[in-house]
Amino acid sequence: MITHALTIDLEDWHQLVRRRVTGSVEPASAAVVHCTHRLLDLLDATNVRATFFVVGLVAEAYPGLVREVAARGHEIGSHTHNHRLIHSMTPVEFRDEMRGARNHLQDLTGQPVLGFRAPEFSVKELGHWCFDVLKEVGFAYDSSVFPAHARYGIPTAPRRPFEMQTRFGSLMEFPLATWELGGQRLAVAGGSYFRVLPAVLLGRALRALSHDHVPAVLYFHPYEFHDAWLHLAELSPWALLNPGYAKHVVLHNLFTSRITLRLRGLLQRFQFAPLGDLHERWRSDAQSSRGGPWQPS
Repeated sequence: MITHALTIDLEDWHQLVRRRVTGSVEPASAAVVHCTHRLLDLLDATNVRATFFVVGLVAEAYPGLVREVAARGHEIGSHTHNHRLIHSMTPVEFRDEMRGARNHLQDLTGQPVLGFRAPEFSVKELGHWCFDVLKEVGFAYDSSVFPAHARYGIPTAPRRPFEMQTRFGSLMEFPLATWELGGQRLAVAGGSYFRVLPAVLLGRALRALSHDHVPAVLYFHPYEFHDAWLHLAELSPWALLNPGYAKHVVLHNLFTSRITLRLRGLLQRFQFAPLGDLHERWRSDAQSSRGGPWQPS
């Protein structure tokens, strides 16, 4: 049976939305701890391990949470320190941040941090300099490429895992899950697509990817497992007149209650593992698969 990958972008909705609305960088809220615990309990109940791409600001505020995630059997990866979009940084800024973010997470958990995901998948081309930097500072794989037509997509990218050559050696890329349907690539990895698309379609997509031996990389956020209305309590109701804030409130509360039920069903029907496990399998199979598409066992 094909093994798919479950990934979590461990970030705090309240912290990030507050920064976008007010411009201030406040400490991560306790909501991220509550939501992450709900998610961890779901993974325990379904006996599934995942990769958690951690924002450094969350690790800074709640180091015990990151240690707990690792102690409960999950892989820790990096989602940058400040959750700044890649194209907003220079190569030097990105190198310094990523070296520090990786070292911090490794010090917290005592485990190697091998994987990276860009905030909002903010890599616009496969030849981007960020891949050189990632390899330079010690990362072994990336999962930032969304091979579909989306605001953050690279529609011409391969749909299955592939190897990228950088100035510092090869870097494995695990693209987010897409499904070829009617000649078009349909994003089925997570986010709004996972909430809005019919559940039966998501199941069909994973069955098709399994049949094609393409590991589906799914992604979620702790806030999607929140048990209340997402909003910034300290802002007045008039804040909803701010288009940016209103967009986040509406988008991130819309059909969010569907996610736990849908994800639980997929975790029970398909086999999932952290990306680090898939990367290790790729390394062991590299000699036989080099020169052609990777076919995970």
